[in-house]
Amino acid sequence: MARQSPPQSRKPPSTRTAHLWVSHLMTFAFGAFAGIMIAQTGWETPQTVSSPSPQPSPQTTSAVAGRIRQLEEHLSHAPNDVEGRIQLGNAYYDTEKYESAIIHYGRALELNPRNPDVIVDMGIAYRFIGRSDVAAQKFRDALAIDARHVNGRYNLGIVLKWDVKDIPGAIAAWDTLLMYHPNHPNTASIRQQMAEMRNAPGSAAP
Repeated sequence: MARQSPPQSRKPPSTRTAHLWVSHLMTFAFGAFAGIMIAQTGWETPQTVSSPSPQPSPQTTSAVAGRIRQLEEHLSHAPNDVEGRIQLGNAYYDTEKYESAIIHYGRALELNPRNPDVIVDMGIAYRFIGRSDVAAQKFRDALAIDARHVNGRYNLGIVLKWDVKDIPGAIAAWDTLLMYHPNHPNTASIRQQMAEMRNAPGSAAP
């Protein structure tokens, strides 16, 4: 799967799952391969923006930097290695170099455009650099390929609710998420969030 905005867990190579922490005990979805940035479980536990994310140890930072050098060297000789591009994008993401992550996710998608996990991860990176408009479109692009994509739906709802302020759109995204995945681990929280949006004063949400 793809990431879930700050912190979340690790998946098989080339798929990350990390939560993009948003300030209201909500998490973002991300996909993942290499050492997951902020993550530790399949769906990542929610983390608030107010709590600082754990800082990597010097050893971890050094290891990731070494991995980046290895991948850069490898890709200088094998530029069309899709998996290598994804791993390098993940490594840059994990060191918070989101612009570089976007570049390598983009190159991976030039070689294999129908990878919703990478598209979602790219969307998360865009959200981290303040481009929530692009992030929302990336999540929609991923869902056009895989309508059941868990992190794509979840993250779309997060961005629409908190960043774009499209409350009906956020509710629709999460309604569809729970239709496809009724046993999602955050079901109770999602339902509560939707109820609050629907019951907010002046809300025109369905």
